[in-house]
Amino acid sequence: MGCGRYVAICNPPHYSVIMNWRVCAMLAFSVSATGFSLSLVQAVAISRLPFCKALIEHFFPDVRPVLNLACATPIINDILTLIISLLAITGPATFLFISYIFIISTILKIASVEGWKKAFATCASHLTVVIVHCGCASIAYFKPKSENSKDEDQLISVTYTVITPLLNPAVYSLRNKEVQDTLQRVGFSSFCEHQFTLFIMFFALYMLTLAGNIITVAIISLDHHLHTPMYFFLSVLSASETVYTVIIIPKMLCNLTGLSQSISLAGCATQMFFFITLAINNCFLLTAMGYDRYVAICHPLRYTVIMNRRVCIQLVWGACGIGLIVAMTQVTSVFRLPFCATKVAHFFCDIRPVMKLSCIDTTVNEILTLIISVLVILVPMGLVFISYILIISTILKIASAEGRKKAFATCASHLTVVIVHYGCASIAYLKPKSENSKGEDQLISVTYTVITPLLNPVVYTLRNKEAKEALLRAIGRKLS
Repeated sequence: MGCGRYVAICNPPHYSVIMNWRVCAMLAFSVSATGFSLSLVQAVAISRLPFCKALIEHFFPDVRPVLNLACATPIINDILTLIISLLAITGPATFLFISYIFIISTILKIASVEGWKKAFATCASHLTVVIVHCGCASIAYFKPKSENSKDEDQLISVTYTVITPLLNPAVYSLRNKEVQDTLQRVGFSSFCEHQFTLFIMFFALYMLTLAGNIITVAIISLDHHLHTPMYFFLSVLSASETVYTVIIIPKMLCNLTGLSQSISLAGCATQMFFFITLAINNCFLLTAMGYDRYVAICHPLRYTVIMNRRVCIQLVWGACGIGLIVAMTQVTSVFRLPFCATKVAHFFCDIRPVMKLSCIDTTVNEILTLIISVLVILVPMGLVFISYILIISTILKIASAEGRKKAFATCASHLTVVIVHYGCASIAYLKPKSENSKGEDQLISVTYTVITPLLNPVVYTLRNKEAKEALLRAIGRKLS
């Protein structure tokens, strides 16, 4: 599909010639053959292992849970699984990355803004599915041998097996105008009819998010074993996510109950300012955490010297400073526009929904928003990507398999948060001006605002051995 988008945008006159039915059938057959070959190799390698049980007690025979049932430590199979994962995930992801470099370079040569929007619109749904699909696959397979219990492995397996196949129809119905028009013709109702159900769901998630982030900050503050640069950044990120949710979600819940569905322009500007500041702060904090992992693995002997307290504080203030500058720029540009109403009826004051209420053309603001989004999402994401290239190259030079596992384990939780966080941000902002209805925009906004802050404590408690041990120590002291 990435190849199809590349040809459609970079070679539109030859599109029907290049992407004919024969080529499409060959590509589909090649994909199926590659999947069959890799799965055959994996299945044969696993079937040759001796198992301690005759029956596999699992929801389905996923690779890692089945390997955990082997009588001997399957180091060769672990390495084979990692190699296949790299071929099946990193290979296609690299081709897609190269395709979109050419696509973006071609789009930037288009003279008209309308042409830009149309070109971006042809890629938006595909790019959304790619980011989330590759993100889920990376979370599942780019990690060291699981230290979770059998139940946790089963839960993780079921989650990505059920959710991922749902993304394709969900995204193509929410983000694709042709599909939306078809759905409206067959009588799909508005999301507003389900406000009470959404309130119950998001209130529960809000409570979990607050509790999770507050517990994370408390554990890191109280446990001296976690007084390291990585956990310092994590505590700052958790504190930032806590304030982020407090600024947005209570008002959102009031809107869902019908108690108050409007906000003054002054209140809207204030909410948008803090929302943008904290969102961008979180993006750059994740970049700082990536740099921390790079120094820890690539320069372990100099780690305490390079990542001293002064440097850590400077990185945090730098992230916060960038957020403040961008927020002031964005809020000033948006609220200089004339609005057709004095009240903004929305779950919260996100940038795109507020700009839609302007009485005049907002093309300049849309371009500014796109430029800022590219700078604050793609630049940090690129820096994290470079860090992990250097990290992986260093890990592959480690002689012992145990050393490689330990090195991968130090990055697993951070990489999980990075993939999902930047994935959600890209889905929300790296797209042309939304053609969705107001209700659909509100639902998308609510989703990434509520779900993303919950990921940080969930991932760092479920996937991080040190955090779980610190939590158990804190519970033990409380009980004693």
